[in-house]
Amino acid sequence: MSTNLNSLLQSKIINGWKLFWLITLPVSATMLFSMSGKDLSTAPAVSSMIQLAVRCAVPFVFLAFGASSLHAVFPSTFSRWLLRNRKQIGLCFASAMAWQLLFILWLVGVHTEYYVSEVYALSDVVEGVVGYTFLIAMVLTSFRFGRSRLTPKQWKLLHTGGIYWLWAYAWSVYWWNLFYYPDGQVLLDYVYYWGGLLAWGLRMSAWTKKRWQQSAAQNSFQTEAAGI
Repeated sequence: MSTNLNSLLQSKIINGWKLFWLITLPVSATMLFSMSGKDLSTAPAVSSMIQLAVRCAVPFVFLAFGASSLHAVFPSTFSRWLLRNRKQIGLCFASAMAWQLLFILWLVGVHTEYYVSEVYALSDVVEGVVGYTFLIAMVLTSFRFGRSRLTPKQWKLLHTGGIYWLWAYAWSVYWWNLFYYPDGQVLLDYVYYWGGLLAWGLRMSAWTKKRWQQSAAQNSFQTEAAGI
């Protein structure tokens, strides 16, 4: 069974850029199909497309956020595949969020009055602008031409800070939905809430495991040194 899974996960169609297109094209097709069935001359329809884009994007930021931690805590064939394709999975998230940005600009530009009276909140604007700034910077520096402009330390700081911010921003949406808007809950809110919490738990578990290993190595070194 393990051999079959390893063979499957080594398939070219689900690795690298082919995986990116395998995910991104259906997501884009879903968005286009949904657009064709809505009257986008109305603000609520545009707002519903924003929500759909987020729902298409969120799983990929959770996967990218938890990839290295899953491999550190539960190394397996699947975790190696996920870690190997983390860049493409992150770019799938960025692609879906590009749809969201399109509809946000559409709502703000075309349905300004509705946006100001029904949607606008300064905290949301600040969080969104910071999130998209991180996302754009992370996308640009995922390629050689962008990465070459940063030192390794700067690149790590950007991508670590960015993935935490994007995870927190996405997860908080479903936290708010469950605890502050109970009348509008759907099953997907629970799935994304617990999925995001699981990704965070994996991060904390990986951090704890690393600390234990460092402590054990230090104690072993001190014991050996004391015996010399």
